[in-house]
Amino acid sequence: MLTGQIFLQLIVILLTVQVFGFLGKCVGQPRVIGEILAGLALGPTLLGTIFPQVEATVFPSSALPTLQALGDIGLVLYMFSLGTHIDTHAMLKQGRKATVVSLSGVLLPLAMGGMFAFFLYPEFAGPKANLVSFMLLVGTAMAITAFPVLARLLEDRCMLATKLGAMALLCAAIDDVVGWCLLALVITIIHATGAASVVMTIVFLALFVGVMLGVVRPLLFFADQHIKSKPALMTLTMILLLSAFATNAMGIHPVFGAFMTGIVLPRRTAFIEQVKSIDQVNYLLFLPLYFVYNGLRTHIGLINSPALWLLCSLVLIIACLSKILGGSLSLRVFGASWKESLTLGTLMNTRGLVELIVLNIGLDLGVISPTFFAMLVIMAVVTTMMAPPLLSFLGYRQKHMEEQEAKDATESLGTKGIGLNEQAGN
Repeated sequence: MLTGQIFLQLIVILLTVQVFGFLGKCVGQPRVIGEILAGLALGPTLLGTIFPQVEATVFPSSALPTLQALGDIGLVLYMFSLGTHIDTHAMLKQGRKATVVSLSGVLLPLAMGGMFAFFLYPEFAGPKANLVSFMLLVGTAMAITAFPVLARLLEDRCMLATKLGAMALLCAAIDDVVGWCLLALVITIIHATGAASVVMTIVFLALFVGVMLGVVRPLLFFADQHIKSKPALMTLTMILLLSAFATNAMGIHPVFGAFMTGIVLPRRTAFIEQVKSIDQVNYLLFLPLYFVYNGLRTHIGLINSPALWLLCSLVLIIACLSKILGGSLSLRVFGASWKESLTLGTLMNTRGLVELIVLNIGLDLGVISPTFFAMLVIMAVVTTMMAPPLLSFLGYRQKHMEEQEAKDATESLGTKGIGLNEQAGN
């Protein structure tokens, strides 16, 4: 019975996600926005409001733990892939400009978000939150940048090869690493029973990072040089499951283990091909389940008064101002134009799926309330949707638009050339 229910959910989820993803691309939005909206549409926000019996039939409470487990697998695989896209060498070799811009892009939203959370505690905090964990989580949510969404935006706008695009990617990578460290600190504080417990968790986490960098990474390089069997290499790559289990056992979320495995994975052809194969399966099957599970937990109807909608608007304004100003002003200090500075700030303001991961962990930990969770989900969606139109306003148009305009211009010149030849012939 449960197996049949899961198959029904898969059919509904995959069809809905594909349709919304396609519609998102049609209106110039990143595909991930359509997928996030698909999850919201299948939850209590839309389907549960219009057809509550249909939602209860397709997504009964008894099947939700299985859906969550499958979605968490997709999340772990996604974080592993995200780690493989972080260029650690570029981070280590970064110049003073990149360092300052990255830190300002994190510290300003972290500070403003934390101060804002101070006035919202304890009304919008979860049952297990304390003031420090609540302030840190809200600040982290404000400071996060979605690295994959940013990379896709830069590709669509032909900006990947530019200095500004490279700077944005580097800053986003650093922001994400810092954000995950802050989130690890939040989790440690929540699970700790005292100061000694916090110290022990931090020590274990530092030991884990040391083993990954000092033992696992050289082992993977050795395997790449001496093992030519792809199945054997695939087995070694699956060390990410062990890493995820290890961080989960330490009281840290398994996504940290998966992310760390992606960072230490050698950027060799054999490993990268395996990552791409994992991505193909994950993006098609597992990750959409995470979008829908997020949507089932998000009830926009909880924001049910003008005061709450005003607060939601304030959350959005603070998130945008802190992130855009944090990225823009620091670059402007280094002599960049206002256009370049605002472009970087706009790019850093995209949050996407990475933000949803942080928010779901915060909700699971009991740090934020369901109502505030819904507000932050709206903030994540809107800040990501803002990027494409703002980039167009700043003069960075989509690649296919430029190609079409170039084609139209060529055809126009050709037509004029024919007309001139005809006149010369006459």
